[in-house]
Amino acid sequence: MAQNLQQLKKRIKTSQSIAQIAKAMEMIAASKIRKAQAAVEKHSPYAKKIYNVVHKMIADKELDGVEKFSKEREGKKAVFVISPDKGLCGGLVVNLLKKASSYISEDDYVIAVGKKAASGIVKYDYNVLASFPMGTGFPRYDDMFPMIDIARKFYLSGEVVKVAIVYTEFKNMLIQEAVVDEIFPIKPDERFNDSGIDYIFEPSPEQVLRDIVPYYFEVEFYNALMNSYASEQAARMTAMSNAKENANEISASLTNIYNKSRQEKITNEILDLANGQAI
Repeated sequence: MAQNLQQLKKRIKTSQSIAQIAKAMEMIAASKIRKAQAAVEKHSPYAKKIYNVVHKMIADKELDGVEKFSKEREGKKAVFVISPDKGLCGGLVVNLLKKASSYISEDDYVIAVGKKAASGIVKYDYNVLASFPMGTGFPRYDDMFPMIDIARKFYLSGEVVKVAIVYTEFKNMLIQEAVVDEIFPIKPDERFNDSGIDYIFEPSPEQVLRDIVPYYFEVEFYNALMNSYASEQAARMTAMSNAKENANEISASLTNIYNKSRQEKITNEILDLANGQAI
């Protein structure tokens, strides 16, 4: 019984330690989410303006050069898969890899961003062009240029006819959904059809579109990185909150068993003393 009590005390201490670690990780994730939301708010006006300008031009099919960036063609795709570098974020990585495997074809090119994506796609026989770390901090704007340069070269050369990103979209603190965002070719947004506004372009519509499209690619890709980061932190915060609650429940249950066992031991010792005196 004494040995059993000792084991119970160790298990109680272990579960309490796990609860403390999980609580600390939950608080860290919550702090990172707040920083991510602030960064998204700062980035949104610029991204929205670029999006509006590009889609206003794409909606006008009479402009020269529009078809080059908006026409659908059959062929290979360049697919980015963005994941966390670390685990402990529930089913986020599993759902992301399921989405990627259902979208990517055997002939497509894959660029993995994040260690979990790199290790996850190894079991598939994909044409992996490169892999990049996601990092543990908020993604910096400059970090994405080596990534998008690969897609830009392949798309402009005509080797791929579509550029897409598979990432986890941050909807709210409880919902993060794996999605596919096809950046190129640019799909026309119906909200910009028949605006009734005529524009004058200098030097030409095609040149303006050619110059602004790289910025469009940047803001769309950076938006995916920010969503992936926020989703990772939200999923980890939820997972750590559940782990903390489970550890506390286990600790409480073990403490209850420990108290009952200790009381039983004391009762047995009293009975032994009483029986000895009676004899």
